[in-house]
Amino acid sequence: MIARLPRLHAVTDDRVVAAGTVVPRAAAMAAAAGSALAVQLRTRTLPGGELLALARRLREVLAPHGSWLVVNDRVDVARAAGADAVALGRSGLEVRDARRVAPDLPVARAVHDAAEARAAEGEGADFLVAGAVYATPSHPAAPPAGPALVGAAAAGGRQVIAIGGLTPANAAGAIGAGAWGVAAIRALWDAADPAEAVRAFLAVLPAAGAVAVAVNGESRAVPTGTTLRGLLEQLGLDPRAVVVEHNRRIVRRDGLAQVVLAGGDAIELVHFVGGG
Repeated sequence: MIARLPRLHAVTDDRVVAAGTVVPRAAAMAAAAGSALAVQLRTRTLPGGELLALARRLREVLAPHGSWLVVNDRVDVARAAGADAVALGRSGLEVRDARRVAPDLPVARAVHDAAEARAAEGEGADFLVAGAVYATPSHPAAPPAGPALVGAAAAGGRQVIAIGGLTPANAAGAIGAGAWGVAAIRALWDAADPAEAVRAFLAVLPAAGAVAVAVNGESRAVPTGTTLRGLLEQLGLDPRAVVVEHNRRIVRRDGLAQVVLAGGDAIELVHFVGGG
């Protein structure tokens, strides 16, 4: 697990880069989000020299706030610009080849189904970018896979960034399915106020030092290290009056303090209330 992996990823595309406002808008986002933000520079239109220049300008405005720069596919540019990670597309380099160029950089792989997620894990990808979760104009012909894709990608233990139609209104669904964080294009770059758009996302994402779990089907952020017993205490529930199911397995009362919650865990609670 990458302890410092940001929860919110602002991904560019050719349209966003062509607008010429990437750097100032990224600076506004970074000032609002700090280390919770990564800007993923993704474009197919710029030649290498111009792409490197843009990456370096982004790095200059992101680094003072602790925000990450992630470069898509161009491992050489990522290394030269001092990026924090590189993200490989479906048809990009193999992970091992990316590591030869930039051995110290975390490497992400874009995945679109469970088979691709397992393959990326076998390659040694550090984290996964899974989508499209919801309908998105970026891939109009691709049917959205829904949060189930996130769950399938997270099942192997890699951190997952969900992408595709993500907004503050639906991000909790992806987090509840097991995503570490979410990525967006239009919801961030097209916003009238990029800083406010970032804050809207962060309000529904787990804070630093927290993990997202689903309790009776609803997403909930709990502090890292929380046990099942600790969760019951947070909810004000008496362990003697609750049946606890953790990831489809009933946990006995004497084992509640031994189960530490992880991101994407599903907990079902049945609370018995006595009557007279």
